Amino acid sequence: MGIGHGDRLSTLDATFLELETPTEHMHTAGLFIFDPPDNSEFEFSRFVRLIRSRLHLVPRFRQKVVDRPLPLTSPIWIDDEQFDLSYHVRHAALPRPGRMDQLMEYVGRLISRPLDRKRPLWELYVMEGLEDGRVAYLGKTHHAMVDGVTGIDIATLLLDFDQDPGDLAQPRVWHPAPRPNTVRLAAGAVRDVVTGPRSVVAGMQRLATAPQSAMASTVRIAQGVASMARSGVRPGPPSPLNRPNGISRRFAIQRVPFGDVRRVKNTFNTTVNDVVLAMVGDAVGRFLRARDEDTRGLTLKVMVPVSVRADDGRHLFGNRVSSVFVRLPVDEMDPVERLQQIHDGMREIKDHQQVVGADFLVGLTAYAPPTLHALAARLAARTRMYNFVVTNVPGPQAPMYSLGMRLLGAFPAVPLAQNHSFAAGVTSLDGWLNFGFVGDWDALPDLENVTACLVESLGELLEHAEAAGARTELARRSRP
Repeated sequence: MGIGHGDRLSTLDATFLELETPTEHMHTAGLFIFDPPDNSEFEFSRFVRLIRSRLHLVPRFRQKVVDRPLPLTSPIWIDDEQFDLSYHVRHAALPRPGRMDQLMEYVGRLISRPLDRKRPLWELYVMEGLEDGRVAYLGKTHHAMVDGVTGIDIATLLLDFDQDPGDLAQPRVWHPAPRPNTVRLAAGAVRDVVTGPRSVVAGMQRLATAPQSAMASTVRIAQGVASMARSGVRPGPPSPLNRPNGISRRFAIQRVPFGDVRRVKNTFNTTVNDVVLAMVGDAVGRFLRARDEDTRGLTLKVMVPVSVRADDGRHLFGNRVSSVFVRLPVDEMDPVERLQQIHDGMREIKDHQQVVGADFLVGLTAYAPPTLHALAARLAARTRMYNFVVTNVPGPQAPMYSLGMRLLGAFPAVPLAQNHSFAAGVTSLDGWLNFGFVGDWDALPDLENVTACLVESLGELLEHAEAAGARTELARRSRP
């Protein structure tokens, strides 16, 4: 997919626009917290110059969405002839003393506001006045523009690996392309409809030239799609995390040492993602029990987005993402048993080729009428096919800076679907795992309590890892 004037949104990208309602916002967000060097002051004007100097690296940030006059294909991206950077980059300061709870309340209000569809679908807030002189950025980008993997790429455009960025480059001259007229928009829609089936035929002809490999691929894809269907059709069980949403959101964050998570992973021979899911499942269970909810035997169903973007497409914008469904036990149980159950479940997903099926389905949506695909997506969201989302996106494992300020944490804010009151996002960065939790304002007034539950969960896993390590060491010394 290109990033030029006149590009058509993929059906999946267009679906994220169709899914948006006053109570279901389809923008993702990320909170970045920085520690300035001693005796330095943040200069907002210099930050704006930084953005201007690099804006050419994200051309989509100067483009907006325009609908076609005929409802045959998805909308297109066009250059915004009235682009105004001052609208998108905003400056704020917390009231004294600038505590973390004040920051969380302000961020919750910011992520509750929908993006303006008449402008490029992003906003960037700079917040000063935090305790210890820290500075925070909040970036909001519509899901139609970017998925989790490329979201990390866009974030790093604002950051540097060197503390001293040197002199800022002069902004490149930019001239917006003229807006297509109605006739051109309609002609483009007709052309896309006509050429779409031809692409399918061409693909079938290519498959016919290699029947053996095609048969193997077909079997593998069929197994993956069937496995996804079996896991996706069964709805998630009723839970306090699945209630109708209001328009407002709450936000809570927590970071934990990445080394501790890796230690648990290595001790029990699992993966980092397994440990993350086990921590979230345990934390959610603790959180619910503290609210006097009965979690005995309760296993929730979580949707885990997976990137199906090829390596050579990592820096392209738009969505190449699908999902798998994971059973997440949240009842009170041995933490190692929970981790093992999740590990076995994720291994079964891989063995049944669900990710392969996800890749196939993402490609298939390019040939589905966008209105029909949007209806299917709305139906999936409304039937509670899952209880909540857990995303886990890796970031650079090295110190990063912005205008000399060291990045302390990057915390994702995941949008809530209809009747989903809770979501968890995770980003690994510079030796830390950064958790961001989003909750509906009315359904989860105590959302911040889930962060303490997360810390307790990791602590218990570490205790078991230490005990297992001690037993292994004792057995090694006991050998003749």
